Amino acid sequence: MSELIALIPALYLLVVAWPLTVIDLREHRLPNRLVLPAFPVAFLAQLIATIISADWARQLSAVLIALAVGVIGLGANYIDTLGMGDVKLATVIALTLGYFNPWLPAIAIGIAFVLAFAVVIVLITFGKVKIGSSIPLGPYLLVSFIGANLSWLITN
Repeated sequence: MSELIALIPALYLLVVAWPLTVIDLREHRLPNRLVLPAFPVAFLAQLIATIISADWARQLSAVLIALAVGVIGLGANYIDTLGMGDVKLATVIALTLGYFNPWLPAIAIGIAFVLAFAVVIVLITFGKVKIGSSIPLGPYLLVSFIGANLSWLITN
């Protein structure tokens, strides 16, 4: 029962994944009105799940992992390698996935970067983008997030 409640933030992100992807591909931004509500949804759903299960280590782990991702993301934003929308999205993805398995956020975010890198290599090869161009990372984060959720659901 508690894990079903903890899946609520994943459902929220699934609902906003398509609009976020379209907006990021068109405008290279992830609107706060879609990303920021995921934080209280995730925290409150996980808090309720934690109260039911009494497994406080999971909640603490998720929060600490999200904090680490957020700090690393802020550092990347500071040196202009990652947009703030991507930082916020990666952080809430880490919070959401970190509750289920502490490795899921690293795997999902790592896969997102690998996918983005592969696409950039292809785009550079065919002259569609230049080296140093910015690309929207949100779609890759969301695809890897959905994949990580599916893999967790299948294996559990």
